[in-house]
Amino acid sequence: MRVEMEFLGSGTSSGIPTIGCDCWVCNSSNPRNKRLRSSVLFRLGVGDDERRLLVDVTPDIRIQALRAGLSSVHGVLITHTHADHCHGLDDLRGLYWGGGRVPIPLWAYPEALAQLRRTFAYIFDADYDYKGIVKLEPQVFEHQLFEAAGVRVQPIPVVHGNMRVAGFRIGECAYITDTNEVPDTSIELLKGVRLLILDALRRAPHPTHMSLPKALETAEKIGVERVFFTHINHDLEHESINNELPDWARLGYDRLKVAIEEDGRISVTEPESNGPSPIAF
Repeated sequence: MRVEMEFLGSGTSSGIPTIGCDCWVCNSSNPRNKRLRSSVLFRLGVGDDERRLLVDVTPDIRIQALRAGLSSVHGVLITHTHADHCHGLDDLRGLYWGGGRVPIPLWAYPEALAQLRRTFAYIFDADYDYKGIVKLEPQVFEHQLFEAAGVRVQPIPVVHGNMRVAGFRIGECAYITDTNEVPDTSIELLKGVRLLILDALRRAPHPTHMSLPKALETAEKIGVERVFFTHINHDLEHESINNELPDWARLGYDRLKVAIEEDGRISVTEPESNGPSPIAF
């Protein structure tokens, strides 16, 4: 089965450019330095059989969905409930309407689902009679494999300061954001992954995110063939950093698509236009 991961966003919690910042990355005209909040879309299979799983629902989800041509999804996977990863939940209503008003399955850790129920109480209130909201089918996972839209998903527990965050492995692809440590038990769950998207906030160490050197070390430990980094702040300028990286590692950027094809090849698809999206910027 073909597995594609599309970068809907590749930026840190403030997005890039950052409000009030006049650094050279925030002022860059290179569209690859313009980063919405981090999220990825798994596209599984091809043609009419394609299934779409959205990982996280950022405050930028409206723009992200519009520029990806996304009108419906078969499920949503939540890594954790920091605002930059879930505060776009209300905007799922557009994908709910586009999916024929069929409740969207949403998977999360139990504590994450409990937080979503508090923050978005009206969405989960069966007695709330306003029709213009998304309807969800909430489900929880722990460490076990679960099935989402007919696809087997392996949660990958990682550490984010004092919080646990879920990464997700589907086949030989994996997505891990917001982590400062991937435990050895999770490294074992990632063995056999060939294509990885991984948190790499900046060069310097950080208490809740991976630095670029640590992310490279972690990818080597897993043994991946290709890694693309995400949740990037304005310390990392796209072109200059890529010139320093080994051939198998690159900074990700918004709208980039990476996939393992049905014949086993790893493919990288650039956006159709390298210019700024008229929707996003």
